[in-house]
Amino acid sequence: KRYSVFYLCFACLFSFHRSPFQALPVLFKHLLKNEEVEEGRTAMLHCELTKPSAPVEWRKGDTVLHSGDKYEIRQEGTRVELFIYDAEAQDA
Repeated sequence: KRYSVFYLCFACLFSFHRSPFQALPVLFKHLLKNEEVEEGRTAMLHCELTKPSAPVEWRKGDTVLHSGDKYEIRQEGTRVELFIYDAEAQDA
């Protein structure tokens, strides 16, 4: 079976630092795309931001996701990835 997954990636809208200048907003360079994955396989979602290491929060509906057995969150520079292991129907 194949499932479509629906997840959201949130980035902090502004990067604050000690400066007399206004902080520039963090924007998405590449938005999330719909992905399909076969049951039991690993799904990988990713987005890209305009600022490296900006705080990011992954959500499924209203639930904030954290790295663990089911999910792995990686962030390197401006690229942010979410891995969903052992995909099943309730992950869609």
